[in-house]
Amino acid sequence: MGLHFNGSKCATLVMHKKKTVRFAASIQGQEIPSLNEEDAYQHLGVPTGCSVDQTPEATLKTMLRDLHKIERSVLSDWQKIDAIRTFVVPQVEFCLLTARVRKAPLSKLDAEIKRVVKGAFHLPRRASPEVVFLPSWQGGANILPLSDLADIGAVTRAFKVLTCPDSLVRDIAESSATRTVTRYLGREAYPVDLAAYLSGCTDDGHSKSSATVWTAARSASRRLAAKIPGLCWEWSPTLSRMSIVVPLPGRSPDRNVVDCMSRSELHSTLRRGVQHHYHLQLAAKPDQGKVHDVAAREPTSNHFLAAGRFTRFCDWRFVHRARLGVLPLKACIRVPGADKVCRKCRAHPETTAHVLCHCAVHSRAWNNRHRSVLKHTIENMNVLCREKLSVEKTVAGFPGRLLPDIVIRDEAQKKAVIVDVCCPFENRYVAFEEARQRKRDKYAPLADYLQGLGFTVVCDALVVGSLGCWDPANDKVLTHLGIDQQKRTIFKRKVVSDVIRWSRDIYTEHVSNHRQYKTDVILPILN
Repeated sequence: MGLHFNGSKCATLVMHKKKTVRFAASIQGQEIPSLNEEDAYQHLGVPTGCSVDQTPEATLKTMLRDLHKIERSVLSDWQKIDAIRTFVVPQVEFCLLTARVRKAPLSKLDAEIKRVVKGAFHLPRRASPEVVFLPSWQGGANILPLSDLADIGAVTRAFKVLTCPDSLVRDIAESSATRTVTRYLGREAYPVDLAAYLSGCTDDGHSKSSATVWTAARSASRRLAAKIPGLCWEWSPTLSRMSIVVPLPGRSPDRNVVDCMSRSELHSTLRRGVQHHYHLQLAAKPDQGKVHDVAAREPTSNHFLAAGRFTRFCDWRFVHRARLGVLPLKACIRVPGADKVCRKCRAHPETTAHVLCHCAVHSRAWNNRHRSVLKHTIENMNVLCREKLSVEKTVAGFPGRLLPDIVIRDEAQKKAVIVDVCCPFENRYVAFEEARQRKRDKYAPLADYLQGLGFTVVCDALVVGSLGCWDPANDKVLTHLGIDQQKRTIFKRKVVSDVIRWSRDIYTEHVSNHRQYKTDVILPILN
């Protein structure tokens, strides 16, 4: 028995006593291959058939081969990370959204991706792996584990067919899901039971159903709920629709509800939730998470991850290890019983914070790092503020010897701005708050003196961490300094990169005894 389409002959297949009876089939003279029950064909990269393993083994091998080619290439480190994110990971994303994929092959590829990305960051094996998973604005490579992407895909796939705008597809999906839950519970299932089932409720059912889209979504929801506490499916009797609640504590909004009206946002919302889990996991680590706790607050602190702008190659190789506290310094190397005292001052443990901010041998470089921030600030101030500006000078008439970095006195409007620059080590954000308060307390007598003369005084600090972390509270200070919004983005990026450059030079001089700079920073000449 055959069918004709535009002159082409296509034979049908007949089942006789559970056996397939084959007929030759061809379209436009080309024969269509026959498939056995265990055979499959590639549909948009997904192995498709009657009963096949949908894990795209061929695609995973191609991804592994491309990954190693990128690793051996002459691309810069940030270009390698971008190439992996752009060309390697997307090869399997469609499969993860549309197929049921085994986790074991994904785990092997995840381990290789993590190794290559950490190599591009020049991190040792003991460095925290979360830096690979975090978004770029938080200091990571923005490459989630494929196993997490598979779970996100399973939940997204189930939710999208249940909320499909096509009523036929939606009715078929609801009927199939209800039958699965009915078999599991041993009684008639209702929409609220379906929501509880897909949320991974702990109540044991009376029977175990075969593997389906719904069982995969249930298992994936359970695994994701371990990373996103409070993740659950909900049924609204009033609106008669299904939704997924994705809590993100500490972020705004902290509770995202995805329903049929916002179904297209579910994948990105779950992805943000998983990345937020890894952010909290890294920030909670007492040694490797303290700098990240500050760097993740402001995207400017990690601007160089995208394209390496304003950043030297040597700075790139330094900053990631320094932020995770895994530099080869005596107090950072985990060797029991080893000498951890600073090789220069012989008075304190040789930690990253000590070398960059406390070892007095590098006081000249500290001053240059400090002045580089001051130099960029002065150059970006508007003309009106520069005309009333004094830099590193005492205020006439004040009896003390305070030398604030910046003083702006507007005699006509009786306004004064006192700002001092500081570069503390990023020992969590409280270190920034304490540094800012110390500067305010230091110059409080000067502020009181100017207030006594009738001035309205703003006394604050410009705080930039020694590893290039920008304090979000600086933005208000920039307004008082007359730095235009149009200039701020480039200004902040240059300041961050310059501070990293000087800190890298301080570290290199410390361990090599070779000075890395020839001239000191010279401030602009004021009229």
